[in-house]
Amino acid sequence: MRSLRRLFSLLLCLALLLSTSALALAEDLPYLLPVQVGGGSFQVRAYSDGYLNNLFLSLADLSTALSGTEKQFALGFASTPTDGDMFLLTSGQPSAGPSSSGVNDGKRVSSLYLFRNRLFLDNRELKYYTYRSGTDLYMSLTDIQLMLDFSMERLESGGLRLYPERPFRPDAETLENDGYFDGFNAVLLGDADTGEILYLHQGTKALPIASLSKLMSYLLIAESVKSGQLGLDTMVPVTQEALDLSLSADGIIDMTGVAAVSVSELLDAMLLASSNESALALAQYLAGSESAFVEAMSRRASELGLSSAEFHTVNGLPWYTPGTTPAKLQNCMSAFDLFKLCRHLLAFHPELTARTAQAFGNMPTLNYMTANSNALVFNLPGVNGLKTGNTNRAGYCLISSLPVTAGGATHTVVLVVLGAETPAVRNQASHMLLKYARNYYAEHGFSPSVEPVP
Repeated sequence: MRSLRRLFSLLLCLALLLSTSALALAEDLPYLLPVQVGGGSFQVRAYSDGYLNNLFLSLADLSTALSGTEKQFALGFASTPTDGDMFLLTSGQPSAGPSSSGVNDGKRVSSLYLFRNRLFLDNRELKYYTYRSGTDLYMSLTDIQLMLDFSMERLESGGLRLYPERPFRPDAETLENDGYFDGFNAVLLGDADTGEILYLHQGTKALPIASLSKLMSYLLIAESVKSGQLGLDTMVPVTQEALDLSLSADGIIDMTGVAAVSVSELLDAMLLASSNESALALAQYLAGSESAFVEAMSRRASELGLSSAEFHTVNGLPWYTPGTTPAKLQNCMSAFDLFKLCRHLLAFHPELTARTAQAFGNMPTLNYMTANSNALVFNLPGVNGLKTGNTNRAGYCLISSLPVTAGGATHTVVLVVLGAETPAVRNQASHMLLKYARNYYAEHGFSPSVEPVP
């Protein structure tokens, strides 16, 4: 009897497992979502990314639904041996052809994870995370609204209504009331010229900042250049430690066979590609050792009143204490102190944004070319910085800067986002809040100075 009961239990568990697996696989299949545009109704293929309401829409079907509206676009596809596969959106053009009436013939979305498929809008390259299905892309509702600048509404029926005539206007208060920012460690949006804080979520707590630490490293190097201690063309030797780091799991640029690199090239590598080995080489050359440079970072932070700052490495990598039970320590700072640091950098070293605004960087001595790790430089025209970062504890972090003009004056808005779960969410939140800031100041103008630059 016991054997029969065990067999029955085993078969029951197996049946439940198979039914759960079948359900999970079924969720991977695109389905038809009713979409209303003006007076028309369409069936648009949608993909639910693991959770209810986390929707991605077929751009091919969306193109058909928007044809004849002011937000119409054509979706094309090209593939070359040099550039690989590319998806080409042309605004103002009607759909290239009717969409499939089926649900992708029962085929699953081919990518198992979000990927930066090469995407161009009117010949401008964008950096969004999408799912690919053949020559079609599935993009999240939020990114579609950001990319094409129009609004959507979820209907009680479960469908979607599109408003191509309404620009997308995200609102920080609405996002907060919906609990949007609960998924982040900290968020701060402010005017770098006046010190005004436009939005704040968990702004004073010291948090891991990963490669955002490189902004403090940049400050010390920029001050040394300004004082004449360094020149941008000064050749910096590649130390054994920097070489070893470049060949490790945390390495970005292989420095094998490179004897020395200019300060300017190392700064581009550090800021655009987030090269840990470049930051280390610069620190060792300037201070003699990484530990000495870290001490200088801490002193300078104290002088600037950045009371939450705690540094262990020059590049934001974790540092393990010596001993048989090492502790894993990480550089930390609050969002508010990061904002203060950025205000100082922008006020006294505005040349920083000439580097961080570059979409692409070329480091000939290192035989390395890179795209800016900050996707907003591609996705939101005008963004000119500043730095990305991530570790397991820090999550995905980004400090963005955007010049905004209102009432004949131009100020720089700085946004600090710490601890996002994914780079896609980090980029979406940053894009929405910068759009919010641009709209807010266009409507209300700038406030008088609140706090002097440190």
